[in-house]
Amino acid sequence: MRGFYYYLLFPAYCLSLRAKRSNLVVYSLLLTVFCYAQDPDIRSVQCFVGNNELTDPVMELGGNEKITLWFDDLNEKRGSLKYIIVHCDANWNEDRLYLADYMDGFEENYLRDYALSFQTKINYLHYSLQIPNEDVHLKASGNYLIKIFETDRSKPVLVQGFSLYERGKVNINLRTKGPMITGQDCLQQLEFSVQHPALPVRDATMELKVRVTQNGLQVPGVELPQPSFIDRGVVSYILADKNWYPGGNEYRVFDTRSLDFGAQGVQMVRRDNQGYPYAVLNVDAPREEQRYSFYNDLNGKFRIEAYRMRNRQTEAEYVITAFTLAEEELNGDVYVFGELSGWNLHPNFKMTYNLERGAYELNVPLKQGYYNYRYLFVDKYGNIDPKAIEGCFAETENYYTVWVYYRTVYDRYDRLVGIHTVGTLLN
Repeated sequence: MRGFYYYLLFPAYCLSLRAKRSNLVVYSLLLTVFCYAQDPDIRSVQCFVGNNELTDPVMELGGNEKITLWFDDLNEKRGSLKYIIVHCDANWNEDRLYLADYMDGFEENYLRDYALSFQTKINYLHYSLQIPNEDVHLKASGNYLIKIFETDRSKPVLVQGFSLYERGKVNINLRTKGPMITGQDCLQQLEFSVQHPALPVRDATMELKVRVTQNGLQVPGVELPQPSFIDRGVVSYILADKNWYPGGNEYRVFDTRSLDFGAQGVQMVRRDNQGYPYAVLNVDAPREEQRYSFYNDLNGKFRIEAYRMRNRQTEAEYVITAFTLAEEELNGDVYVFGELSGWNLHPNFKMTYNLERGAYELNVPLKQGYYNYRYLFVDKYGNIDPKAIEGCFAETENYYTVWVYYRTVYDRYDRLVGIHTVGTLLN
């Protein structure tokens, strides 16, 4: 039940934007641990700790773990790719620190770990990058962006975020309140406090920045937490009318690890006359009027895997995956959303309405694996209704993370001095 994202869309951040494509970029920049593939040939992006792609891309500063970034490039003719790493503030804006302030190593480096797919109908290059490495060693906590580019660093093909935290600076006590306590049929509430005996905090409201994520994503329409009580060494965030979060719903699931038969969520698999694989998923229905039903999901993530393959990353096929949502035509747009879409309202995942079938449809190539997904509705003004199509329930399993950043008037960047995660099923 692990994952890193959902609900990354908050319309208030986008009111000043005019172009829909600009909306996509800003949604990513401000409301998630940043991930945006600006090139349509960049696919299957995953960022995590170590070798477990179901973990979050956050690790201890100076620890023994590594941040891992995986992605595929369907453009075989592209030249060599490079990357740079930049430091960001608590809101994921580049803070323009000098390179020497946060990193030892070279500013630009080539991606050296890559391999060509083997005997697949759609050819691709699979890339892998781990941080730190022999070229890069990071020495400041906080948020970071990896920018992947070919020749012009101002035109990256992929931007991916991760975070480093300092251990032992704060203690975070966190608990969630379920529906039986809150009395709400959709909302979940958090109560937490931050103890900071190791930090000389003089003004907690100014020097501490607290962020809350639900499955790794900031929730639309929820204000940033504000202290309800400040005592010596302790800041409490416990208010009856604050820190409420819509529970949402569990993610939908499909399984394309086998191309010999239809598995979970898959109606049938086949190959066309040229041998390209197709997977037709089960027809989905809206869930906003259905009762809540619990089942294990990956909180929006996916795992690349192909049966009877030695190397899943280079031997797995890209399968043309057909989504169908049986829904009347809405006054807006519908997107397939999750880690499979890069945690964005990506143009590649915008559905088309079929009037004859009375359904929204999307055909998109996805690498073989086990996937989570959901549908998101965007009205004609660019606003997201998180309850539309999928529904919202206080019983939904989610995990919440409290992020604590620290910065005094003498500091030049936001330090990430503590994180703590708790799941709703553990309370």
